[in-house]
Amino acid sequence: MATPINRVKRLVKMLERLNKQPYLYDEDQIKLIKEQLKIAKNELAMIEEKTSKGFK
Repeated sequence: MATPINRVKRLVKMLERLNKQPYLYDEDQIKLIKEQLKIAKNELAMIEEKTSKGFK
């Protein structure tokens, strides 16, 4: 079973790969990919902050 952190990391990697190939998508889709990438990175940061056991 995948943890939420693993799922978000896979999603970020996939969106970054899609973002590197803008010639495959139109402007609206590129904008959506960038928005979703930003949201996923923020979610990942929040999850890692909550589960961190180290120093801040």
